[in-house]
Parts: sequence; structure tokens; C-alpha cells
Amino acid sequence: MRNILLVSTFIFVSPFISCEPKKDTWTIPAEFEKQEYIWFSWVPYGFLGGEPFYTTILQAVKEIHPYVKVKIYYGELPKFDKATTEKQIFEKLLENKIDTSRIELIFGNMVFGSLQDPGPVFLLDGKGNMALADFRYQHPDKRAEEIDRHIAKQMNLPVVSSELFSEGGAWQTNGQGTMLLVESVELDRNPKLTKEQIENEYKRVLGVTKIIWLKNGPKEEEWKKLENGIYGIGTGGHIDEFCRFTDTHTVLLAEVPAKDTVENPISKETFNRMETNYEILKNSTLQDGKPFKIIRIPTMPLISKKVNYQKLHPIEQSYFANVTTDTVAFYLPAGYMNFVIANDIIITSKYWKEGLPEEYRLRDELAKAALEKAFVSRKIVQIDCMPVHHDGAGLHCHSRNQPIKVAANRAGGLTACR
Repeated sequence: MRNILLVSTFIFVSPFISCEPKKDTWTIPAEFEKQEYIWFSWVPYGFLGGEPFYTTILQAVKEIHPYVKVKIYYGELPKFDKATTEKQIFEKLLENKIDTSRIELIFGNMVFGSLQDPGPVFLLDGKGNMALADFRYQHPDKRAEEIDRHIAKQMNLPVVSSELFSEGGAWQTNGQGTMLLVESVELDRNPKLTKEQIENEYKRVLGVTKIIWLKNGPKEEEWKKLENGIYGIGTGGHIDEFCRFTDTHTVLLAEVPAKDTVENPISKETFNRMETNYEILKNSTLQDGKPFKIIRIPTMPLISKKVNYQKLHPIEQSYFANVTTDTVAFYLPAGYMNFVIANDIIITSKYWKEGLPEEYRLRDELAKAALEKAFVSRKIVQIDCMPVHHDGAGLHCHSRNQPIKVAANRAGGLTACR
């Protein structure tokens, strides 16, 4: 989040569990492994002039639910209480011919769009027992940091807690011990910790064994007014916008087409950052000493929007500092990397519509081809994600993966807390 608290190195275990999980018991599975549920957040309004977030979520649920069951996380609002929201959700599901027997509603302690960041991080042990990792999360509404603990109570799961500030979209793991972090994100969120301290804490909580540090995310997603006067409102450097594991040894990495950098210093800087990240990955090895297989996927041309600043809600205004004009322009975090892996199907973005530049159609096609190369046995479906882009996010940001609770060949894993 934009306002980060300083943290100490004191680590504690959440007091509501009956016993502390033993060290090295738990490991985090990869998103490309078999999933029991995909979680989505349900928000009945839009942001910064965008359509309601649920319009994108409905498209995703319709495509995904034949392949994996879905949990929809929702909360109360003054005009949308629990009963009203449940009624709306089921009405919309039925309107879209979605099999509601494959859907489970989860009532949360608050409404929250980008569930990926403070939401449940599922851990497994070698016998298929499950726990949740509970990191710190900075948000103006203190309830946001309690979302994962609230879910753990509902699911009766033990919790492994940490004082480390961590956002789910900021890191990637391959399920075998390798973790990718972004230097600009982790050090910003935890300014009193060294890289070694951050690494050790992720190893303790998630059971990873090797960590590789990338440098920066896209320039246009920085949380500030950029040099050209347009604001960045995106993730601030989250890895799920530019680099994702697709199997134990393969990563997709964003690539800015050279033509986008001509007389465009923002795209040029993102190009340079992605090439720096490419060099890091090319010269790194995974936990087994093998090299990465790297597949490049094109970025979208930069897309910006304008809104009347005075007409924005105070929360929306908080995205923009030092505004001196009636309108503000901002970049949408448009791209193809914020996809959801849901067993045999991958859901990602599309941008071309009738009347839009043909270049958008070409990028959609190139992105789909790259995803088909990375996920050779899975179906690739592209949907309109513009509503959630107005949240400074993408589809993956508004989701969470819940793995199947089966015995797995993982490091550690003796017993779970009972």
C-alpha cells in the first residue's frame, strides 16, 4: 500500500491458534499446481470512473467454474448489506448461466477488491494438512490486515504469523523452493530490514529455500506523478504485473516492444527495467541448479484516463498528490501478466474492441500465443479486465488460489496443529 509503517524484527504466532506449527512444517504450493478453489472478491462499485469490479469477476467466474470451484468473498456496505449483496450475487450468477452449485460465498469482515494482497496465503505440509500465512499489511482501514485471520477462523485453520509487511501480488514461487522477489517493493515495505532478514523470514514462513531478487516493476505503475505529468496508480512494482512462474522451471517475463519506446520515456524506462530483470533471470539458477526457461510476452501500449479530481471520493483523491488542475490523468496497469491459473484454464486480459487501434488486436493475439507456448496443455481465455484496471490492479490482484488438500512431496511437513 501507499503508506507503509516501519516494522520491527519481532516475530510472533497469532494467539488464536491452539499450538504453534513446528519450524519447516509448512511450504507454499505454486499457483500452476492443482487447485480446489479460486477465490474472487465481489465489489458492487467501480473506481476512478470504471465499471463495477464485479463485471470483470462475473466473466472470470463464468469461464473458470467448469474447471475449478469458486469462492466469492464479499462484505457489507451501507447500501449493500449482507442479505442484499448475497441476493445480488446469486441473481448475477444465474443471469450469466453459472452453475451455483460450484460457487461458495464467503462473508468477510469488510469489502475488499484486491484480495490477492491481504487475503489467505495457503500453506501445505507433506500430509496434505493446510495452514494460512499471516503477514502484516498496511492499509488505511485496519480491518484489511485482519482479512486472512478472519478467513482462518472460518476455515478452522492454524496460522503462521509474521511481522513482515508482505503483499501477495509482490512475489512468486515455483512450489519447489524458489521464490522471486522485487527489490524496490520489499525494501520499501520493510525499510528497517536487510535483504537477508527479509529472505530469512520468507524462508521461515513459506518454506522456500532459494530467493532471487529482481530490481523493479513497470515505470508507469509507480505511485506518484510521473515526469510527463501523468500519475501511476498501479501496483507499485508487484511481480504479478511483469513476471510469473508457469511451471517449476519456466517464467513469463514482460517485454516492451521497441516501437513503444520511441519518444516515450516512460515506456523506455520500463523497457530498460524488464531487460535488467531478464539479465538477472538469465544468469540465475533455480533451487536444483538448473537454469530458467524464459518466455517473453509483449506489454500493452500505455493507456491513460482522465477524471475530474473534485468529483472523486476522498479515497479516490488519495491516489493523487499535489493536484493543481481540475482533471487528473493516470495510467491504467494494462497488460497480460495479471492472469489467473485455474487448473486447465488460464484467464487473462484483452483490450481490442470495435473502434480501437488495430495494434491492440495484434497485442492481444501475440499475448495469447505467448501464453499458449507457456501453458501448452491449458486453455487460454481473454476477457475484459478494464473495470479492475481502474482499481490500479488486474484480475490476479482480485483473486486467490486455494490448493487441494492432498499429501504432497514437499520439504518439511510432519504434522499440523490440531
